[in-house]
Parts: sequence; structure tokens; C-alpha cells
Amino acid sequence: MGLSAGPVPTRVDATVKAGLLDLIAHAETEGWSTRRACALLGVDQDRVARWRGRYAEHGPGGLTDAAPGGGAVHGILEHERAAIIELYRGWGEVDRSHRKLAHRGSRLNLVHVAPSTIQRVLAADGIVLPGNPRRDPAPKPTWPAWLEWAPNRIWCYDFTHFPRAKRCAVAVIDVVSRYWLATLVSAEESSTQVEACFLDALHTQGLMRAIEDRDVEQSTVLVAALRSGEPDAIDKAVEVSEQVPLLLTVSDNVWFPPNRGGLPLSGSRGESRGLVGDG
Repeated sequence: MGLSAGPVPTRVDATVKAGLLDLIAHAETEGWSTRRACALLGVDQDRVARWRGRYAEHGPGGLTDAAPGGGAVHGILEHERAAIIELYRGWGEVDRSHRKLAHRGSRLNLVHVAPSTIQRVLAADGIVLPGNPRRDPAPKPTWPAWLEWAPNRIWCYDFTHFPRAKRCAVAVIDVVSRYWLATLVSAEESSTQVEACFLDALHTQGLMRAIEDRDVEQSTVLVAALRSGEPDAIDKAVEVSEQVPLLLTVSDNVWFPPNRGGLPLSGSRGESRGLVGDG
């Protein structure tokens, strides 16, 4: 009890407490101070004072500790459980999820609980929310019929940032051959850098002559369709003008329709841009 086993543990039963109190009382009758007796037994003097107060108020039964646990201060109340069930009956088929029900209860000022609490209370009553039906998978976009899967037919570009150097680099790459066509390092990211990099790639690959040699008058219909960005209009224009776009340019999984001059359109990143040429 502390005489030879070191300090008294944090939790001890009523028998140990009663024995310690008897030892301290005996030491006091022999002229020892309470502090000296507590130090020898390895028990805090304030603990002994609390035990004596409980013993004086409730007798030996007061030395027995209460069971750990108890009700949580933030525990849900019965009227809140009833409000959750009522919320489900009124809106369960509409919201179909515990998250939406939690927001609905807050907006209607019925019950303010977390979505997990909604789910737990409903599960305790054997209620399972149906959830939203699975959506049909979106159809995958296909390449235009006039596009040939070959080098120098599909190009893509993207920027890489170097924050410590305060620079960014734009690169143009051939999607089919994976050939790195051109790179431009600059202090800013804009359409100007994209146009300059594409011009470099066009000259390097010898495609600029094909753009310059095309008949502008014959390609008027195709150019107008390309500027509209409508796939059906482009397909119809390809059939009427008997010309196809020289290149298809993409970036960040977005398809960019071409413009009149055969060069990327000016504007912020994310606008439609592309390349035009004869077949």
C-alpha cells in the first residue's frame, strides 16, 4: 500500500483507501504530521483529504469510485433522435443521402447534427437511405472522321512552372510520335508564348509552307466552320471544300478548333485555338 511498492497508484479500490486512512490516523496519534505520514506512504496529501471528506459524508461506501464513463456532454438527445426520424420521413425520398438530410435539417431549423449522426441514428432504427441512382457513363469523345492518326496531325502543348526562377516553359509535342517539337522559356504564361512556340514548331517541321500555299478562297467555308467550333459544321465544311485541317491541337484534354490564319488564336489559356491547312 505504498510502504515498499512506491507511490500509490492512480486508482485503488476502497479497501486500500481505508487501509491507508487507518495507517495515517495511527501515525497521527503517535505524533506524526499528516504530511510526513503521506510522504512515507507515497500518497498525495490532497488525495487523503478528499478520501476523508468522502468517508465523513458517505461512510465506507463513499470510498468506492464511481464507474468510469457516463453520458457524453455532446451526446445526442432523445428529442433530436425523434427529429432525425421525422426529417427522414418527410425528406428521405427527396434527398436520398445522410449528407443532404443533415443540411436540410439545418436549413429547416429542425435538427443540427453531423451527417454521420444522421446515418448512425437511422441505422440504429434499421433505416437505410436509398442513395442516388447510378448515372449512365458519359460517352467517350471520338476523333473527327477526317483526322488521320499519323505524325504531324495532332499536337499538344502545356506549361511547366519553375517558381524559384520565376519562369515557365511551354512545350509542343506530337501526340502520335511523342516527338518533342519545340520549347519556349519565358517569364509569363500567355497566348503570346503559345503562338511563338507553335510557329517555331511549324517552321521546324516544314508545315509553314503548306499553310502559306493553301488557297484561302477555297478554304473560306472550312475556315468559317473551324472558327464556329461546331463538329457537325466542320464535317460538312470538309465535305464541301474538299479540304481538311492540317493539324488538330489539344491542351488539358480540350479540343481546340482552328482559326483563319493557321496560327493559334490570341487569348487566355483555355480558349479555342488550332491550326488550318490543306489536305
